[in-house]
Amino acid sequence: MNLIKQMPPQRRGGVTFGIGALGGLAFFALSLPLPWVLGSLTASLLCTQTTSFQPRFPAPWRSYAMVAIGTMLGTSFTPEVVRQAGDWTISLIVMSLLSLAFCFIAYQIFYRFGKMDRVTALFAAIPGGLSVVSVLAENYRAEVSRVALCHTARLVVLLIAAPIIIQAISGINLADASLASFTHAEAIDPVNHGILALVAIVSGWLAWRLNFPSAMLLIPLLSSGLLHATDLLTVHVPPLLSSAAQIVIGAGVGARFANYSLPQILKDGWLAAVIGVLLTFGSFIAALLFAPIIGLDNTPLFLSYLPGGAPELGVVALALSIDPAMVAAHHVLRVFLIVAMLPLIASWLGKQTQRG
Repeated sequence: MNLIKQMPPQRRGGVTFGIGALGGLAFFALSLPLPWVLGSLTASLLCTQTTSFQPRFPAPWRSYAMVAIGTMLGTSFTPEVVRQAGDWTISLIVMSLLSLAFCFIAYQIFYRFGKMDRVTALFAAIPGGLSVVSVLAENYRAEVSRVALCHTARLVVLLIAAPIIIQAISGINLADASLASFTHAEAIDPVNHGILALVAIVSGWLAWRLNFPSAMLLIPLLSSGLLHATDLLTVHVPPLLSSAAQIVIGAGVGARFANYSLPQILKDGWLAAVIGVLLTFGSFIAALLFAPIIGLDNTPLFLSYLPGGAPELGVVALALSIDPAMVAAHHVLRVFLIVAMLPLIASWLGKQTQRG
């Protein structure tokens, strides 16, 4: 037991990655959807609740995965996609309004039924952006542990429900989609792949220096997107690296439950899971309603409207080849909205609480 607790961070991270990889391989072998995300998440989560080993990645590892995912999302911004980007305007507005509505609904449920104070309920209800929300929650004296648990439980529901609904509305064979990334992988081009790797490294360093919320995702995305949008680069991230990034993201989500006992998970997690189900179906209905009006396919709209984390849902879009550029644009805008509006709303609620 003591040896496990005293395990060096890098070794613990390596064991956590191995557990996630085994879960991913099991899901892959069983032809289950999103094997590297959901398989690693399941294995890591089960490990937190059934063994004495508590999975955890060193802090930089998630940053490296974010850089890889941002770079991957950027490769989807081809010149043709950029020419079509104007078609997303109405959808981006709809997503923004939906996010506000989802936040209000979740806030009311957490505040009235979850017995949270107003500020904690607000931060628990924010649709995505956990890294941003966690930092701000401490500044506004919210109960950070409850906020993180609610976000994580809701995200798990979204990641499980999304593939089921996508297969139902699109007819995409998710097992085949996951396999396609390996069977149809492009040949390695030493020069162009080397340039892409260099861009990712420089972007990650710049993001580390700037140190603003979600920089590790956004700056590589913008850098890679600019190069691919101008057709200077056309290569993609190799599938093995893509799978490794997905394992870090999935196992990282599952590892968050190491901080909670089963009674704690049941206390807030069940309510967050119910909210996750409600918002998933809200996103689904919104996609079906607005798809014919906007003139876009309902599957990427559904992924774009889901109130989850940009890296996690970006990975879903990448893994299933469902218009990653469009999905990324919607979730990046949501992150900017959260950064801009959350401090204002939290300050106002804090004043209301003091007056009350």
